[in-house]
Amino acid sequence: MSKTMVNSEDLKRAGFSPYTASNIIRQAKHYMVQQGYEFYEGRRVSVVPIQAVKSVIGDVELSEKTEE
Repeated sequence: MSKTMVNSEDLKRAGFSPYTASNIIRQAKHYMVQQGYEFYEGRRVSVVPIQAVKSVIGDVELSEKTEE
């Protein structure tokens, strides 16, 4: 995935369940707030940097699943 920002729909397309995808975004937002980016405290913020997601789930390659 060559994007710099990720939302839960991107994570669902990568193969995560809807609950897990939203949980990863929630944890990534919390990580960003801890880093000093208070913007991510907002409830309506639904995108986070890919680096924040990788800090939550580890340094795994996020690739979209192809449906055949």
